[in-house]
Amino acid sequence: MTLPGMPYPQPPLRTLVLHSRKLPAILTPWVVPVVLLDGQQFPLGWGTQRYTIPADRPVHVQCEMPFIIRYGKAAVVLTPGSEPAQLEYSAPASQWTRGQLGAPGTTKTTGIGFNVVALTFVGLLFLGVIGLTVFG
Repeated sequence: MTLPGMPYPQPPLRTLVLHSRKLPAILTPWVVPVVLLDGQQFPLGWGTQRYTIPADRPVHVQCEMPFIIRYGKAAVVLTPGSEPAQLEYSAPASQWTRGQLGAPGTTKTTGIGFNVVALTFVGLLFLGVIGLTVFG
């Protein structure tokens, strides 16, 4: 029961510390990740951010990279009592691979091998076209 003139009771809160690992500089440096907390989007950027979240219920945390399409999605559900809540997001190096979200130090950047294969293929194709033009 709330008495007149008394503030509304506040639900218990906790702090989510979210670390995001920056991609190598050559890989889409202009795209920065966002975080969705129970579906509501907040800027994440690179580095460490702190968010206030409810402590008395599960909270759905999803990180992703917004570009032409949203890619690199990774999600977890934080249960009540997991204090302090610390997560690390590693964005993917490629739009065709998933990001990773987990305890700090347990995530890695995915998609680097895909980029190496794709760039090698494009390079060989380019060299083939140059070779046909010059010698062919």
